[in-house]
Amino acid sequence: MTTTHSGTRSTLTVDGTQVEMFSGGSGPAVLFLHGAGGNAGWQAWHEELAKTYTVYVPSQPGFNGTERPEWVYTITDVAHFNRAMVQTMGLSQYILMGSSMGGWVAAEMAAMCHTDLRALILVDAAGIKPDKGEIAEIFMVSTQTRLMQRFYDPTHVPHYERYTQPLTPEQQVVEHANREIASRLCWRPYLHNLSLPHYLHKVQTPTLVVWGRQDAIIPLECGEMYQRALPHATLSVIDHCGHSPALEKPQEFLQAVHTFLHGLA
Repeated sequence: MTTTHSGTRSTLTVDGTQVEMFSGGSGPAVLFLHGAGGNAGWQAWHEELAKTYTVYVPSQPGFNGTERPEWVYTITDVAHFNRAMVQTMGLSQYILMGSSMGGWVAAEMAAMCHTDLRALILVDAAGIKPDKGEIAEIFMVSTQTRLMQRFYDPTHVPHYERYTQPLTPEQQVVEHANREIASRLCWRPYLHNLSLPHYLHKVQTPTLVVWGRQDAIIPLECGEMYQRALPHATLSVIDHCGHSPALEKPQEFLQAVHTFLHGLA
């Protein structure tokens, strides 16, 4: 078990599959699901959230240090896998949070069973096809293009240099594998499920939808569609912010999350 700040890295076995897990903190459980880029490990904003909550950050099937079960081919499959993971962890009345692809997985999980959720938080989530705009191409573009898509103003991103450093050979292998599994899961249909808005109308869980107003990957229109689809959803839009609010505008992001969660008490 490797310590990263107050978070720890461990392994969890779910139906015979080894899952890489970062966790830390104490209090009510928050399960965070990463996006298509993979699991970046324990982050500064996880550390802040862990002052009040027990935060769990698993690597999704096929990403980073988690194996891909042979039956996992779609985002729906990933959601089913995560439901099994939640049961293995013994979580009840937990807070489910997902960003980008992870938000899509979280939405699918909530549609499958929402009675064990205390709250749902979707951050610039994939999963819904916009009516007017378009979801940007992220798989067939260069690393530099993806970075430009991710952030609205790099000068305001804390420690932006971390995202521009050359990858080690080991990191390159992981990145390639993450892109391969992400494209397999999200390619057809591209980053959406046409049936998802219909499923979500039955979800009674209090929901926060957080979006960067200038998201260049998944347009704000999709956040508005999530708000309409979910009966008890609030939309929080962060100005001058792109696809990753927790990284680009961490203070505003955490304020939105804390305000929402405190309102549940």
